[in-house]
Amino acid sequence: MITESHKNGNRKWDSENMRSVSARLRIEDALEFKRYCEKKGSNPAAVLKEYIFKCLHEMYEEEAREENDIDLDEHF
Repeated sequence: MITESHKNGNRKWDSENMRSVSARLRIEDALEFKRYCEKKGSNPAAVLKEYIFKCLHEMYEEEAREENDIDLDEHF
């Protein structure tokens, strides 16, 4: 069993290190997205989190390519 002190510590850590991301959708769109997620064996939060990490990964790869990009005109 988790103690109240441990719960409070977790809340404090979360408030300092975590942020929520949300979107407002029309009710019917939100319900259809939930249905989509369920058909995929998941839930809206997990699907959005996975997509966010995919986007970040793509961005980091692009930035790494840009940093390592060599201007051939400068070297030849």
